[in-house]
Amino acid sequence: MPSERVAMFIDFENLVYGVENTDAGVDPRDHEFAVDIQRIVRFVRDEGRLVLARAYADWRSASVRQHQRDLYVQGIETIHVLGRRHGNEIKNSVDVALAVDAVRSLYEREYDTFVLVSGDRDFLPLLRVVREHGHRIIGVSVRESASRDLPNLCDRFVYYRDLWRTWGPEDQRDWGRRSELEIRDLAVFKEHLRQLLADEVGAGGILGATLKPMIRNRIDPGFDETQFGFLKFSKMLEAMPDIVRFEYTNDAHGGDIRVFAVETNSSNSSADPDAPLVHPTLRRPSGTIISRPPIQTWEPTPEAFLTRARARLARTGLHLDLDRRSGILELIHAELPTGDEFRSQAVILEGLEGRPLASGAEVENSTLRRYLWALYQSWVFDIDPPDRGLDHLERGLRLRPEYRELDRLRLRVEQSLVYKVYELLPDEADQARARVCDLLEVDDDRARELLERVEEYRRSQQQRGR
Repeated sequence: MPSERVAMFIDFENLVYGVENTDAGVDPRDHEFAVDIQRIVRFVRDEGRLVLARAYADWRSASVRQHQRDLYVQGIETIHVLGRRHGNEIKNSVDVALAVDAVRSLYEREYDTFVLVSGDRDFLPLLRVVREHGHRIIGVSVRESASRDLPNLCDRFVYYRDLWRTWGPEDQRDWGRRSELEIRDLAVFKEHLRQLLADEVGAGGILGATLKPMIRNRIDPGFDETQFGFLKFSKMLEAMPDIVRFEYTNDAHGGDIRVFAVETNSSNSSADPDAPLVHPTLRRPSGTIISRPPIQTWEPTPEAFLTRARARLARTGLHLDLDRRSGILELIHAELPTGDEFRSQAVILEGLEGRPLASGAEVENSTLRRYLWALYQSWVFDIDPPDRGLDHLERGLRLRPEYRELDRLRLRVEQSLVYKVYELLPDEADQARARVCDLLEVDDDRARELLERVEEYRRSQQQRGR
């Protein structure tokens, strides 16, 4: 969209601290994962001409100050927001300053696309105002510090790790290589897309500009092609010739693509089972038929389920080994405040430093951070009301009463793991329980309880229209 005018606002502390508290991951391409201003700018400039770019932080902090030169080189204005000391922590009003400037820009500047680089849910009211003014919204955030509500208000939402991988320097890109996790996740996504096309798209096809929001509404609110390593939506579709084809439009929607589901030959269903398999076909509007390999529908066998579920959950950084998972949660649980006291994640981590598990095994600080983040995302904490405007790492936390028993805390974490792989489970209840038992190393009663809790939560979300 080169003719689009773009304004970008960066909550720079949120970005820096999010990256610093993110594990490098299992992908070997991530060994240098870091804040890279140039990659963000390359991504944004692909959306249009960057007419306004500002980064907000208390620049006295060494963690953010080291990036000032890179911001200057990329033409990004740095806005200083003075912090004030509160006990052992420093608070500032980056979100307020950024929001005020962003709203002012709606009246003083002309632009089409608004880019917010932050995962803080405090910006939700700002995004609603921007949307009311008719601007397209793009969100960028580190996955581990992103509010799950943000993607719902964005026309496009990109996780920083995916952006970092995809928009690296030209000489460092390997277009033909995808990581094992990307390949597995793409295979799962294809099955969902295949079903969506079958349910919603007729013979006339669907515009790409319409299909992408439909994917976000029906499959994944945080969907973006960069999570699978593709620069463009059309490039991702090209990698799925067995389920879709597309054409560039030359009508009123010029510049867009029209996507069609690949047609399959249904005559095979009544044929002799020993007869040769007839390949599905792709038919162009001109009538030309192109053969495609047969579509292999994924069957959730125990082995296939475990492979895909483990790949998906690898991103959480949590252990599927029951003893290891339980031991780490027991260690963390002993340090979590349960009374009137609130403690930040930084203070909790400091209290855990150097402590071994009951088995005597040592635990890395990065592992403890991942578990704390998983607990934070699972809504097991009350947040100290005065701290709601702070970065999530600085907010005072204490366990909610219903999670103060260790087993309830374990159950909540295991529920979140099952929720992430729920759509991979077979429909038959006994088989679903068996898969959960194998995946999390729990007994049948525990698996039954986990599935019941996940299904109840999914029903409540559907009733709320989410």
